[in-house]
Amino acid sequence: MRQVKSKRLKVKSCWIFFLLTYSLTHLLTFCYSQDVNQLVVESNKLIKEKKYDEAIKMLLEAKKLDDKSPLPDVALGMMFLRRDSLWEAETHLKSAEKLDPELCGIQYTLALLYEKNGEKENAINYWNKLSKNPDFKNIAKKHLQFLGGEK
Repeated sequence: MRQVKSKRLKVKSCWIFFLLTYSLTHLLTFCYSQDVNQLVVESNKLIKEKKYDEAIKMLLEAKKLDDKSPLPDVALGMMFLRRDSLWEAETHLKSAEKLDPELCGIQYTLALLYEKNGEKENAINYWNKLSKNPDFKNIAKKHLQFLGGEK
């Protein structure tokens, strides 16, 4: 009888340890995500003030905190797109797309980038993806008509 109680106690202890470890791991992940979000928000303020070097440093720090978050790369991509550094914008946006391929904001920005860069086929591919999303359907349709790629 004591052996059965001892085994039950060990099993319960293992489960408690597992749940505690699991909870702490997710809590730390949540903290990093909040840190990343805060850094992205702060860097966007710097970008509006045209303090690009400071914003880049902050966004690179955010990438180090959470290498699975696409947000720093999206912010970097959009900043470089505004500055007409299309190669750098594409590099960061494609990196963000690898992390979250279904994020419509990335697809939208890539569609604009390719359209701006004269890469009609790539732009049409992204506008076609976006045309399936109700939030982007109308704008995608207008761009597809402009590019001559409407299905």
